[in-house]
Amino acid sequence: MKNRFLVRRIFSLLIAAILLWTILTALFYSYVANPVFTRVKARELLPRALFISDHVYERGCPGEVSDFCIDLINNSGTLFGNWIYIVDDHEGICRHSPLPDEPPELASQLSHIVMTEHEELILQGSEHRLGEHSLAGSGDRFLVISVPIVDSNNLPMGSTIIVQPSKEMYVGIQSLNFALLTSSLIVLVIMAIPVLIAAFRITRPLESMRQVAFAMSEGDFSQRADEEQEGEIGDLARTINKMAEDLSESFQQLSAQASSLKQIIDGIGEGIVAVDRFGNVTQHNDRIFGVFGLDRHYSAQTTPESFLKASRIDTFFRQAMESKEPVKYVISKDYRHIQVIITPLLTGQGAINGAVGLFRDITQEERLEQTRRDYVANVSHELRTPLTAMRGLLEPLTEGMVTSSEDQQRYHEILLRQTMRLSRLINDMLELSRIQAGTTHYHQERTDLTSIVQDVVDGYGATIEDHNLRLETAGLDGNCPDIWGNADRIEQIMIILIDNAMKFTPSGGVITIAVGQTTDMAYVSIADTGIGIDTEDIDHIFDRFYKEDKAHKGSGTGLGLSIAKEISDQLGYELTVQSERHVGSVFTLYIPYADDVVRSIRQLKDVYDSIEDGDAWFGEHNSNEN
Repeated sequence: MKNRFLVRRIFSLLIAAILLWTILTALFYSYVANPVFTRVKARELLPRALFISDHVYERGCPGEVSDFCIDLINNSGTLFGNWIYIVDDHEGICRHSPLPDEPPELASQLSHIVMTEHEELILQGSEHRLGEHSLAGSGDRFLVISVPIVDSNNLPMGSTIIVQPSKEMYVGIQSLNFALLTSSLIVLVIMAIPVLIAAFRITRPLESMRQVAFAMSEGDFSQRADEEQEGEIGDLARTINKMAEDLSESFQQLSAQASSLKQIIDGIGEGIVAVDRFGNVTQHNDRIFGVFGLDRHYSAQTTPESFLKASRIDTFFRQAMESKEPVKYVISKDYRHIQVIITPLLTGQGAINGAVGLFRDITQEERLEQTRRDYVANVSHELRTPLTAMRGLLEPLTEGMVTSSEDQQRYHEILLRQTMRLSRLINDMLELSRIQAGTTHYHQERTDLTSIVQDVVDGYGATIEDHNLRLETAGLDGNCPDIWGNADRIEQIMIILIDNAMKFTPSGGVITIAVGQTTDMAYVSIADTGIGIDTEDIDHIFDRFYKEDKAHKGSGTGLGLSIAKEISDQLGYELTVQSERHVGSVFTLYIPYADDVVRSIRQLKDVYDSIEDGDAWFGEHNSNEN
């Protein structure tokens, strides 16, 4: 009952109602009972007073009180609890009942009251008089009945006065009040149990509704209230259960939408941050840190709010919300280009509800765009160079300015070389485009890498020596396992790398061709003692038309290394470069072992065959059952 507020309230109201009813009834009874008891007592005393007035004097002896009346007067206090006074018009009080000794002033006070009532009675001339008086010393009230004594001519000659103390009457009233209070307490005790039972029956369904409401406030919508009650309580329980079902369905939908929204946001490649109108982050994905090049450890040690404040991106959000217009910026940080688009979120009334920011790393796009521009410029430059040279030779020949046959022959030889250079450039561009488009298919098989390298060494040894360079080999005498590859394409890659080494190795340098093995792959490397490559150029060495000579004065097309890289990627090889300025460069081509590739193919075939066999067994098993 400690937490049952309604039960305590009903029980308290019951007690208060019974107590209030008892108190009001006692007060009303006391107020009404006093005059009622007074009238009742007056009707009781009046016949006695009339009898005494008629028989107080002897008929034959006027003024002489009869013996019977004397006995009645003397014993009135004992028999009736009141006092009788006989008052004569001439002599005053001539006889009265014996009075108690205490208090001593009671006799004189009663005598004064009696004489006052006698005078009032004679003055009014009524048949009787009823009066009430209080004596300060006695602490009691007195009821006074006065009846006149008349002679034979019906003339008043005195009065009979009966003084009745009110103690007896008040004792009766108090006894009735006590009986009333006692009955009220009994009623309270008797009614307490059924009232408590009724209150508990009323509050039990309300308690179940209360528990359902508390459960809903904590996110638990599975509890239900008791709908078996009749009337308003049953309707209320059904309403709460319906509300719980609706809230549960709405909560599930919101949870599913929030989960889907979170998955969508996390799956987006760009960084997303949403804030409310106070700048507090409401939604974000971890990609926001990756866009700025920060690792997951950094994201675990900070919050999106701290990151936005530290990077001062929060000012973009404030600017967008203040202007109610999208804000676009491009931030450059650590060789990165990050596009920032902040869009304000507006309500239907046009009020700001927050903003959402999209952060996209456009470094690759900028780099690709720059590559396109460089590609167009390089192609134009590479095509313009032979064409300009050819035009410069053709114009003198056409105009007949070159008359010597020797000069004409020299001009024709130069034109042929420029034409062949232009043809090589176009062929290399077409070859690279075909490779990148994936239209060229290569057949790979078990091949001896040592024999391929030895053939290249034998074929290019003289050419290398013609360039006043020394060729060295390593690993050709070793027992290298067979590789899985295409011999022609491996040779093509090696020739491109050897040509590149000869171009950038000064006279007297050394070119080293080596064959080696790792745990997973075999490799062939071409090392030179040339000019080397700057650190900032290594990442771009395989780009189209990229030349270490920024002025493009070299004889090559700038597409050889790009073709080698594309062929290696298409065949599943790995082509790497290591270089140090003024020391030399090392290009290494890694090729997988044939046994590893064949083993992987067999394992894949075994799995595939087992699936096919399983499907066949499953189909046969089902057909047998049918």
